[in-house]
Amino acid sequence: MALAEQTTAVAPEAPPARWRGLRTAWAILRRSRTALAGLAMVLFWVGVALFADACLVQPRCWSGDPEFTATPLLARYDPLEQFQGAGLQGPSWEHWLGTDRLGRDLWARIAHGARIILLLAPISVGIALLLGGALGLIAGYFGGQTDEIVMRLLDALMAFPQILLYLVIIAALGPSALNVVLAITIAGAPGVARLVRSLTLDLKTRDYVAAAQTRGESPWYIMVVEILPNARGPIIVDAMLRVGYAVFAIGTLGFLGLGLPPPSPDWGSIVNAGRKFIQAGHPWDALWASLATASLVVGLNLLADGVQEELERYR
Repeated sequence: MALAEQTTAVAPEAPPARWRGLRTAWAILRRSRTALAGLAMVLFWVGVALFADACLVQPRCWSGDPEFTATPLLARYDPLEQFQGAGLQGPSWEHWLGTDRLGRDLWARIAHGARIILLLAPISVGIALLLGGALGLIAGYFGGQTDEIVMRLLDALMAFPQILLYLVIIAALGPSALNVVLAITIAGAPGVARLVRSLTLDLKTRDYVAAAQTRGESPWYIMVVEILPNARGPIIVDAMLRVGYAVFAIGTLGFLGLGLPPPSPDWGSIVNAGRKFIQAGHPWDALWASLATASLVVGLNLLADGVQEELERYR
């Protein structure tokens, strides 16, 4: 007697949690044209920053070898290379966006300036999120005297206008990339703390927090595992907006001569150097650097607005 073959149906393996999270994030972005437009603008500058030259794929560039020169890609030229007799030229096939007073290619300086902006702004906002988020969680969860002390100290910092706080910190410590990050972190952490505190005050009254407390979980476990993941939506949207503010802050400090020291090609210093030649019929330095700053900030704001609109639909 022939025996029928038995087949066992195997359920498809579920994708890892990180891939499910990425699919969910992409589904949210795909439903919003505003978010997609902002994402396209941001990704353009990210691509320019990554592939301005071939540093990304050359390990000697990562190690900071002073004798190594990266091969130009999207930027075509080195941002510090000076072309003799080519100062203050308009856009041409040779120099797509023109040249500055020293004969340096403006597109190369804008492209490498994007690398500086997209490195310093997320780092400063990320540190502010860690610092402000920790203070906001502690103040909101424990409340009472702890809340009072933490928030009064942060309110004292928020009493200063941000630009004044930037100027005081940079003037005291000197212009450098590290001090720019420090200034933006100190100015941004109080706002993050207030947001996280308000979210914590709401979420700590939820049933799942009460269940964790009943199980005997520690306050730190409840804050990190139960409260923080459920507050991530507003925090992510706020972080996108803060990166845009940080881009403006870095540009402002560069314009005032308190950003990265020359000959660094940050966008603020390019605007400052080029504004002197606008009335002389050469607006290109200030124009291109201003448009680059505006397009990146607008892209970040559109992305944040689109994500926020979609997150509201899930509530």
